Amino acid sequence: MKFIWKGLKSNAFVSGTLEAPSKEEAIFSLKNDGVIVTEINANSLEIKDFKEKKPFFKSKVKDAELLLFTRKLSTMISAGLALVPALTMLRNQSENDALTVIINDLLNQVNAGIPLSKSLEKYPDLFDVVYINLVKAGEASGGLDTFLKRISTNLEKKIKIIRALKSAMMYPTILLSVATIVVGVMMIFVVPTFVEIFANAGVALPGPTKLVMAISNFFRSRYLPISVVIIYMGFFFFKKSLKNNLALRKKIDKQTLKLPVMGKLIENSIMARFSMVLSNLISGGVNLVESMEIAKNSIPNEHIRESLDKVKRDIFSGRPFANSLRETKSFPETLCGFVEVGEETGKLNDMLNTISLFYEEEFDVSVENFSQLLEPIMIVFLGVVIGFILVAMYMPIFKMGGAVAGA
Repeated sequence: MKFIWKGLKSNAFVSGTLEAPSKEEAIFSLKNDGVIVTEINANSLEIKDFKEKKPFFKSKVKDAELLLFTRKLSTMISAGLALVPALTMLRNQSENDALTVIINDLLNQVNAGIPLSKSLEKYPDLFDVVYINLVKAGEASGGLDTFLKRISTNLEKKIKIIRALKSAMMYPTILLSVATIVVGVMMIFVVPTFVEIFANAGVALPGPTKLVMAISNFFRSRYLPISVVIIYMGFFFFKKSLKNNLALRKKIDKQTLKLPVMGKLIENSIMARFSMVLSNLISGGVNLVESMEIAKNSIPNEHIRESLDKVKRDIFSGRPFANSLRETKSFPETLCGFVEVGEETGKLNDMLNTISLFYEEEFDVSVENFSQLLEPIMIVFLGVVIGFILVAMYMPIFKMGGAVAGA
């Protein structure tokens, strides 16, 4: 990369251009030549030799694309490539327009002398607080490639958790969608046919049949789309008010952890992420109090976040980590026990790694249990609903048949 520089040499103003892999290398080379650098910038033509693509539809950077970017950057840096040419190559290789624009902006900021970790803060929706702080630790320790590998591992585990949840929910979702369509077709097209038969027969209809007919009339009326709109708007306003109501979010998140099967699944996911993030930060030289603050911000559950905030304050006051975790009653004894052993042996980082692996395995088991339990429940529920509709429709027919036989 070319750099345009100005400076002083032998009490005279000098200027020129210089080829160097990075700004730091260029300054070092000029100092070796006896130049006191007063101004240095990358060749503006090279930096700006990029046309931003503005797609018609705003694209989003997926976790898998972020993982690929991080993994490639780590490999390039560990191979000895400087940050600027590595980012340039990644920008040119990117197939996602949104990510290409972001990488180009990062490249321009790094060329301007801004640290990569500081540049990443401009995109908090893509690079979370854990990602940024691990990059910062890597820059401070001189082992950026190592910390980028750790970030890649974090992202891989995050993607694995999301995929496991999607996989567990796929079959029930498909089953529910098909059943909803079947029930809708029955209510709109099948039930009205029975209504005409019953009206001509002049028989008294039982309660279940009246209920199904009333639901069918509702499905075919203008009130259905109105109700859907009202429900959607109610959900939208509830979600918005929930966002602004911290106390309510804490209560909901706390009760979520008490749900059968699902609560354990969520808890295992949180504990795995908490221990993994904390382990990576501590191994990077970040002190425990600061690591707790970063780990807390990476957890979506407000109840757990509140407990971690209390633990952080206790640690700052000099209290043992394990005891503080226990007192909140928000963390399982298994985690507290591992942390206690880590504190006593001086191997807290190793114990946190062990905890992370343990809860990842527990999460996999929880997902499997959730999937095995949900499928039969869904089948039974849908069988009962469809069965109720069929029985309700045939009850008057049986009644009519009994009357004819009695006559």
